[in-house]
Amino acid sequence: MQILFSAQCNGEPISGLTASNVSVFEGGEQVSESESDWSLDRQSAALETYTLLLIDISKSIIESETLPVAQSVALIFAGTLLEQNQSVAVAVFDGHEDIRTVVDFSSDLAEITVGIEGISDGDQLDESTNLNGAVRQGLDLLDEQVAADVEGALISVGNLVVFTDGLDSAGRVSDSRVRGAVAGTEHQVFVVGLVGDEDVSALEALAPDGFFQASDEDALLAAFADLADRLVEEVNKYYRFSYCSPLRNPRTTLRLEVTWEEKTSSIRFSYPTRDFGAGCQLP
Repeated sequence: MQILFSAQCNGEPISGLTASNVSVFEGGEQVSESESDWSLDRQSAALETYTLLLIDISKSIIESETLPVAQSVALIFAGTLLEQNQSVAVAVFDGHEDIRTVVDFSSDLAEITVGIEGISDGDQLDESTNLNGAVRQGLDLLDEQVAADVEGALISVGNLVVFTDGLDSAGRVSDSRVRGAVAGTEHQVFVVGLVGDEDVSALEALAPDGFFQASDEDALLAAFADLADRLVEEVNKYYRFSYCSPLRNPRTTLRLEVTWEEKTSSIRFSYPTRDFGAGCQLP
């Protein structure tokens, strides 16, 4: 039997779990190490991870000449994720009702480089900023990608990363609707904002998994570097628990207790033990 789970503490991913952090209970009784076999393995190698980067190309980005800086930083960011075997897609948004995909999900750095370097002020269709609409459409794209691959991998996860220099001004999608979409998604949502303190709280509401503020262009590289580190840690928070039960009852309940920094959480799983027998081996 195998159980796949993720571990985090106070919203931060835990990448250092070992067997010593886990206690196993079956049928309410702690499992004896001498009568059962189990193991805990990190599952980063078995992940299919998709990160969609949305780049704001609204009027303020173009006129402040921030776009070339954003492109340069985006290339470094994408390269870091590709080194971790993630797939990256890039799309742009402005005030138009639709985002435009620059490069679809790919693990080819050359392809992504061509796409990012090819973004220009000529791609702008509307000077306004349809931030809320872009977030909703980005989540829809991740839904399609992750759903398509869920049967081909043990775990398939999606990340939405949004770069912007301000709040929604197009009004195509209300704040309540986009916040509902963010709250209801299984994907992780991050925002990098080249903004002042007055816009932080509104952007944090769109980024439940992490908001990274850059006060100027020089700080933008550091913000994206911090985010890349976070996404690497997120990949390493997934674990596989493998177990061979000594019980032969019709059905029982397994409880895993995970302890980290003096905090304990548990997972319960009900299953038929009659499927176990002689010769059970851990993967």
